[in-house]
Amino acid sequence: MNPQALRALESGDWDSALENLERAAMRAGNPAERSKLSLELAGVWALYGKDGVEGLSAALQDAMLTQPSVREDALFKALRAASTAFALEAELAQRPAIDDPRRVRGVELALEALSGNDEARFHAGAALVVLGESERSLEVLGGLELEKLPSYLRWRWHSWRGGALEDLQRWREAAVSYHAGAMLTEGVDRAALLQDEAAMLLELEEPHAALEVLIQAQSAVRDGENPLDAASRLHLEARAHLQLSNPSLAHDRAEEAANLELSVGEPSFGVALVLGQTLAALEDWRGAIASFASAVQIGTPLDQGFALHEMGLAQMDAGLPDESRQSLMAVLNGADYPHKPEVQSDLAELEYRLGNFDAAEIHARQALESGATVPASLMLANIAYEYYRLDEALEHYTRALEDAPEGTRDWVLAHQMTADTLVQLAWRDPERILYHASTALPHLEPSDEWAVTLGGYIERAKTLLAGSGSRTLN
Repeated sequence: MNPQALRALESGDWDSALENLERAAMRAGNPAERSKLSLELAGVWALYGKDGVEGLSAALQDAMLTQPSVREDALFKALRAASTAFALEAELAQRPAIDDPRRVRGVELALEALSGNDEARFHAGAALVVLGESERSLEVLGGLELEKLPSYLRWRWHSWRGGALEDLQRWREAAVSYHAGAMLTEGVDRAALLQDEAAMLLELEEPHAALEVLIQAQSAVRDGENPLDAASRLHLEARAHLQLSNPSLAHDRAEEAANLELSVGEPSFGVALVLGQTLAALEDWRGAIASFASAVQIGTPLDQGFALHEMGLAQMDAGLPDESRQSLMAVLNGADYPHKPEVQSDLAELEYRLGNFDAAEIHARQALESGATVPASLMLANIAYEYYRLDEALEHYTRALEDAPEGTRDWVLAHQMTADTLVQLAWRDPERILYHASTALPHLEPSDEWAVTLGGYIERAKTLLAGSGSRTLN
């Protein structure tokens, strides 16, 4: 690469690098040299992602017009793939359809570039992440020798690898990759990677660790954060505090993030969504519904599914059943949404609350068939219990217990209701009643009515077991 431009890149001075390469290309003495410099210029623009599409496209065009044979160069193909990927990302604000001809061509170009040097394969790997080929991207990036890449690409290698791992929901590995990249850079780039790491920790439900990383992210920017970077960090802090059951703190962070975005006129889906979630946690249903409605307006079709789902739940709790049903049905009938089985389960909950048990059962069975085993099983159990079909209720509660993660609210509820159902079945199997009641009780507040009820079940079960000569649990 042009020595002056390389020095500028290594020091993080992107403007100087671009200026040096543009000037050098204009002064080039022959077409081959100009084409080479234009290709280097394209490589720098590619580092800006979708924000560099215009410059990237122009530089590639200049390289090709100056020397048409460059079209067969592996780096040129890799950068063409990157240009295609970033242009689609900017245009669609979501991943292109798998059969989109532009996506197909981008993938083809990226794969053709794999015969090139490390820089070509780096850009090909980045393009594959954006084009939704994360498994292939990991193979490409994993085949590079990191030490041979210039330092300004090394942290980006970790960033793209983290993005591919995140896309595959390999949260822990993605967090490690983002952290490694952060340690190889500084300033706003380090802060951005630390925020990515924090987001992965939240996916892993490790909010304390996420908050610690976010403190590091804030301190990484010595001159202070710009409003949108600060809003992004505060959005993650709000999510962390929600996980820690601190809704007031979460709301403060989310509201601050929303105000920062408002100050620059760039509201985001993520901030609108988390603000709605904090308001819902505070039972401010009117505010929550308004925030979720804003998120629906801002978001992509996939985003809209998440916001409509949350809005439907808020409307249900706000006592707006018709509006809730409309929102939840819009999710079911809308674009591809990964949690449609849970939406069916929520519709069952809505109908159950309204006393429409037959409609609730239909939705619950559809949810069960679609894979929402725990909520659907609990709903079917509740309906069977209402109709005093106790053996059937016991079967559903048992299925919920088998699938519910230990310690969760659903897991506790399934233990609690299994014990209660066995009591209603004339104290059938007191040893099992004792086990389920004793398992659920420590997870309830002493003031909870069910805590008193389960305590009574435990004492009665012990008495029955003692009278029968059976051994009892301590």
